[in-house]
Amino acid sequence: MRTAVVASLCVLMLAACQQSNNTSVTRIRANGVDTLYSKTTVDNGVASFDCIASSSGRCHYLVLDARCTKDTDCPYLPLHRLAVAVGKTEQMAGLPAGFQHCVSAVQKEQCHRE
Repeated sequence: MRTAVVASLCVLMLAACQQSNNTSVTRIRANGVDTLYSKTTVDNGVASFDCIASSSGRCHYLVLDARCTKDTDCPYLPLHRLAVAVGKTEQMAGLPAGFQHCVSAVQKEQCHRE
């Protein structure tokens, strides 16, 4: 009985170690005021897009194929476009592993800096 309990605890501990969590924060300030402040978290395959502040009232996200980079034009269409109101969070499941994303105070067609 004791061996079964110990074995069960070990399995639970291993399962906890398998969980993935990745957080990205984007924050742009001008004259001490946040013009864009966003936090994106991926936890066990569910992405949360949290718009904390934006000069436009919305954070505009592009969700990109994992083969894209944020520094150059991507030949693949965005997987998703989201416009999240300040103070709100949108969640999305089922995104491919390694997906890329970018956020801006205004809607953009590509992620690269202009």
